[in-house]
Amino acid sequence: MKAILVVSPDQQAAETIRACFHKNYNIHKAATREAALDSFKKKRYDFLFIDLKALMDGLADNNHHAALQPFWLSVPTIEIIVISSQEMIRDAVMAVKAGASNYLTYPINSDEVKYVTESIKESNLVQSELDYLRDQFWQTDSLKVVQTDSPLMQKVFAKIRSVAPTISTVLLMGETGTGKGVMATLIHKHSNRKDAQFINVHCGAIPDTLIESELFGHEKGAFTGASRRKLGKFEIAKEGTIFLDEISTITPAAQIKLLQILQEKTFCRVGGEEMIDANVRIIAATNLDLAKMCDEGLFRKDLYYRLNVFPLEIPSLRERREDIPLLVEVFLEKLNRFHSKDIHGVHPEVME
Repeated sequence: MKAILVVSPDQQAAETIRACFHKNYNIHKAATREAALDSFKKKRYDFLFIDLKALMDGLADNNHHAALQPFWLSVPTIEIIVISSQEMIRDAVMAVKAGASNYLTYPINSDEVKYVTESIKESNLVQSELDYLRDQFWQTDSLKVVQTDSPLMQKVFAKIRSVAPTISTVLLMGETGTGKGVMATLIHKHSNRKDAQFINVHCGAIPDTLIESELFGHEKGAFTGASRRKLGKFEIAKEGTIFLDEISTITPAAQIKLLQILQEKTFCRVGGEEMIDANVRIIAATNLDLAKMCDEGLFRKDLYYRLNVFPLEIPSLRERREDIPLLVEVFLEKLNRFHSKDIHGVHPEVME
């Protein structure tokens, strides 16, 4: 049977909620926020009705998201309904903006309780239908990648859905390890170029003296050691997608050639004169602030504007802690499949 946890010093409020749901839900009570979190470790709840003062108890600042987050980490699908006094309605609204499902005010009215929970159920039903339709967009092998409980990542994937079928240049921004390469692959897989090449170039790993040759190719005799013609990454990626990781590291000379590709859709090999059509989609990524680099004269402003057609900020893991349980499941599945392991779960203390 489904379960509801009530955290409130008002006994009448708890009894009203119990009277509304006792036939279809197990109703449990907790006196404090800490006691509620302990209860979450022992049982999975569908609804949490929590007094606003109890929710914020012990927190130094008025960060409603931080107050709600431990409950989401325990049960990502929990519906949290905040209960407040009339004087604290503004704070209750702030809690809803931070992610709570809804709020009620004292004294609790049974009709309001039923209305709030029914509206949440209806909203979830509509959302599940939308999610189903959106999932039809994603290829089967990408469904696990796009699973998320983070509002920030949901926005990222929504933007990817909108930009993937287009020819727009995409600039991925975020710290190292946020998954920019995964997002680039996702964009390519769901683009009109998905059947062509996806070329991944780690610009930071290529010596400055070789970056132009690697990207644009060279003609025989173009420089010492160039004993034959070499095709560059842009030529190899013809009609496909090229992913330029750590774009901030490329040399000024390479920046000029890249700007030419973005503006005129042509380039020439190092040491060559023949103009080659660049029928390729560009996805670039950086972990640095390119706008700041432009101000400091370290990166061309005109190139930055050409790359920044569709900027996409990838949040760090600390900003999407709700996804840690999902990511753990994915990693465990890979370990079990590819390394002959038999790991069934992670200890709750490790998850915390």
